[in-house]
Amino acid sequence: MQNTKSKKEEVNVKKLYGKECTLSKNDFIKEFNVDEHGLSSDEAEQRIHKYGFNEIHGMKQKKWYNYFLESLFSPFNSILLRNSRYFVLY
Repeated sequence: MQNTKSKKEEVNVKKLYGKECTLSKNDFIKEFNVDEHGLSSDEAEQRIHKYGFNEIHGMKQKKWYNYFLESLFSPFNSILLRNSRYFVLY
């Protein structure tokens, strides 16, 4: 049983994520020239002015009629409509 490897062990991490995920902490700091304690307030402010805020702009909000049409043609409503004819007949 010990000779059989699980699928987790067979995954090649370097191939999936690159060599960066297998570097030691010190090697990572040296290679990417980062500070272990993060950015100073001044550096952060400069980057905000240069690159803008780190935010994702959302999609446009749907109009009311999109919601109406989606709900009108939902599978649940087709079940209700199909079963409602039985109530009308009896």
